[in-house]
Amino acid sequence: MKKFLLMLLAAMMIFTLTACNKGGGEGGGDATEGDPIVFGLTTTVTGDQAAGGEQATNGATLAINEVNEAGGLLLSDGLYHKIVLKIEDDQGDKAMCDTTVRRLVEQEGAVVILGPYFSGQTIALDETMRELGVALINSATNVGIDDLKNPYLWHNRCDDGLNGVILGKAVVDEYVARNGSADGLKVGVICGNDDTGTGAAQVYENYFTEHGVDFYRDEHDTTVDDLTAYIQKAIAAGCNAWVSSCHDKGAVAIAKAMYEQGLRDQIVFMNPILAQTNVLEMMEPEWVEGWACVADYSASDKSNPLAVEFTKKWNEAYTVTPDVQGALYYCHAKLAMKAIEDAGSADPQAIAEAIGKISGYESIIGTVYADEYTNLIYGIGITYIRNLVPTMEASVSMVSSQEEVKDVAKYH
Repeated sequence: MKKFLLMLLAAMMIFTLTACNKGGGEGGGDATEGDPIVFGLTTTVTGDQAAGGEQATNGATLAINEVNEAGGLLLSDGLYHKIVLKIEDDQGDKAMCDTTVRRLVEQEGAVVILGPYFSGQTIALDETMRELGVALINSATNVGIDDLKNPYLWHNRCDDGLNGVILGKAVVDEYVARNGSADGLKVGVICGNDDTGTGAAQVYENYFTEHGVDFYRDEHDTTVDDLTAYIQKAIAAGCNAWVSSCHDKGAVAIAKAMYEQGLRDQIVFMNPILAQTNVLEMMEPEWVEGWACVADYSASDKSNPLAVEFTKKWNEAYTVTPDVQGALYYCHAKLAMKAIEDAGSADPQAIAEAIGKISGYESIIGTVYADEYTNLIYGIGITYIRNLVPTMEASVSMVSSQEEVKDVAKYH
């Protein structure tokens, strides 16, 4: 009898251990759940760019909730780990951003950082991210980030080098389509005088110079709301087509000034800021009707199944309309989670190294091919504004395989 009881007890222990180690995913239960993994988001919760910060927060939260509701991420320890998102308000300020990132990593235990919003903030974090040894994924596009060759800085978005080539070619092509040739074309390059604007302006200048296209270049003061004088100078210089890279207030000021100066039916191509909901809400329809921009995402896009599914999920979760920033930060969070799964670990160094090995990963903003440093996305859509609604009408990809990534390095 005693022997039988011992055998029965042993069988019960085996059954119990087996049951505890089963499961995972939905309904995995506490027995299979490991310690939570902390993601840090530094963004503009308050200030002039707060609308973009709200989009970023919503996008990252949506992606994280999807994974958490399915049970979490399965790592090499055999446990499922849920994600906790910690958010800090950097107000778009470089110095404050350094503080928020350090707080997220050193106090909150973040193993990856999403954000910040601006390229200048990202560049200023170069030494900080090397010191902390934590990967950062964001939407910054300045080509100066590439020059840093920082293995912890990754922009999951087509950068200004590629965007400049795409936009430069687009403005010339549309002029030729309307006029039969490029004769008489003079492009007005009007950009902000910050890191984003000056970097993009140089890319435009290089492209037009290389292709023999006449142009006029000017950088406007990003603290000024009335850009009439800048547009008047460009008109006096003979500009009859336009490219611009700036932030939200700059885009609005350029559109208003061009309309008030009597410019109609213009060929205008801008950076993705034009497709953001908060920017279009500050416009009148007639200011920008028929204008175009490169855009990573449009809520009206029905051609991309991943984008359609994202839009559906967003609309079920939020009342605010999704825009480019919301889609981008959804993708940033998804990419970080893929890196963690690939690494099988929440170790920050392992995550950073796993990001650099991602190849052929399909996201709603394009296919990810990591290069040696910083760049992850090499394609983007062309969106036209129709009655203040961004409508995706074309897409451009500079690479179609990992092998082609090095071929476009000259544009970064």
